[in-house]
Amino acid sequence: MTKKLAVLLLVLLIGCPAILLPVVSGATPTIPTTALATSDAAPTPLLDYRVSLAPNQLSDGTIEYFKARGFTTVVLVAAEAVPYDKELQKIKEMGMYPILDIEYVIWNGGNNKSTPIKQFDAAFSMWKQAGWWNVATEGGRSGDFDVLKDYFYKITFFNCDKCGLWQDYYKNQYTTEMSWETYYPSEISSIQRGALTSYNLGKPQGITAGVWESNNANLNYDTYKALLDWSYANDVGFTHFNVFFGLGATLADYQRLGFDTIISKLQQDYPPKPTGNWPIIVTSVRQMPSPQNKIAWDITNLGNAEVRVAPYAILHNSTAALPGRLYGVEILSQGGSNYSSTSVVQNDGYNWTLGAGESISVLSPPTVPADAKGAAYNVYVTYNNSSSGLLYSQPLYTTIGAKPIPTNFLGLFDYSNTDIALLLLLVLAVVLTIAFVPRLRRMRQK
Repeated sequence: MTKKLAVLLLVLLIGCPAILLPVVSGATPTIPTTALATSDAAPTPLLDYRVSLAPNQLSDGTIEYFKARGFTTVVLVAAEAVPYDKELQKIKEMGMYPILDIEYVIWNGGNNKSTPIKQFDAAFSMWKQAGWWNVATEGGRSGDFDVLKDYFYKITFFNCDKCGLWQDYYKNQYTTEMSWETYYPSEISSIQRGALTSYNLGKPQGITAGVWESNNANLNYDTYKALLDWSYANDVGFTHFNVFFGLGATLADYQRLGFDTIISKLQQDYPPKPTGNWPIIVTSVRQMPSPQNKIAWDITNLGNAEVRVAPYAILHNSTAALPGRLYGVEILSQGGSNYSSTSVVQNDGYNWTLGAGESISVLSPPTVPADAKGAAYNVYVTYNNSSSGLLYSQPLYTTIGAKPIPTNFLGLFDYSNTDIALLLLLVLAVVLTIAFVPRLRRMRQK
C-alpha cells in the first residue's frame, strides 16, 4: 500500500506543472460590431497623479502647486476627528478627486490597536455626513473594514512599509483599491506578488511614495519607472502614483529630495490623466478579471448639479482596434450603503443619472475577448440638461486582458507553482521515508 501511495504522489508531482498553469479565459463579444477608424489606436497609458497632504497645505498654496503640475487627486490626511468639510469643498472646487486618509485617527501606527473600531462610529458618521465617500487607511485591526464599509462607498488601503503583505487586506472583499507603499527595495517582490493577486480580484492598484529624509537613499526614478513598467507588462496596469507628505513633510522637502524631477520624468512616460471639461471624474477604468471578464468604470460627480453619464470603451489587441464598442449596461454592487444606489438606468439602457457629489461604478457585460490587450475609453456627459459631449477631448487608456493567478487543488491561492512543487517534494520525501524506514529496520534485523 505504501509503495502505491508513493507512486501516486510521484505521478501528482510530475503532473503538477500542467495542473497549475494559469488559464486565460475570454468570452465572445455580444455587442454588434462596428468598423473603427485607424485613429482609434490605443493611446499611451495615463496615470492619476495623487498627493497626500496635511489640512494646512490646502490653504498655503501647496494644493495649487500640484494642480498646476497635472495632479488629479488629493488625499487629505486627517489629523483629528473633525469634519474637514471646507477642505473637501476646496478639493472639489479645484476639480480634483477627494480621498480622506483616516489612518492617523483610527490606527496611529498601532498606538490605537487596543481601541475597538466601533468607538470611532461617531467620527465615521460625521465624515460621511460631510460628504467624504472614499477613505484610506493603513494597518488596522481584524474587522476594521466590516465597520468601515457601512459608512464609505470606497476604501483605499495603503499596504504599510516593511510589512510584506499586511494580513489579508490586499484581497479583503471590502478593499476597493490598493496603494502600495514603495519606500524600500526589499518591498518590491511583495508588492508584485500582492498586486497580481489583488488586481485579479478586481481591485485597481497603484504606488505610494513617501516624502521624508530617511527615504532619501531610496528615491529613484528608475525604481518607480521599472515598477510601473512591470505592472503594464503583466497586465495589471497601475492606475495611480501617490506622493505622500503626511502631517509633517513640506513642499521644500519634496523639492529638496528630488521629487519634482522624478515626477517630471515619470510624466514623460506616463502622462497625467486630464480632469475633463465638466466636474465629472473617472477615477478608474479597469477589467474585472476572469471569470467576470467585464470592464468597470468608477465615475464621480464633483459638481453641484445633476448629470447624466454614458461610459464606453473601444477594445484593442496588441496591434489594432478590435471591432465593436463596449457599453456599460448595469450597475455594479448597487446596495443600501452604496453611493450609487440613487442612480437610475435611463430608457435607452446606456445612461446613468448622477446627483451632486455622487459616485458610481458601472459594469459592462462579459464581452472582453481573449486577445484584448487594452481599451481606449471615454464618457458621454449631459450637464444641466443642455450641454452634452465627450468628457475628454482625447480617449484615455486602460490595460485589460488580465491573466488570473492560478488557483490550485490545495487551495493555496497566493503560492507560486514553484512553492507548490517544493511542498509536494517535501511530502513525497516524508512518504518515502515512512515507507522505507520500516523495511530497512527489518533488513537490519535479519
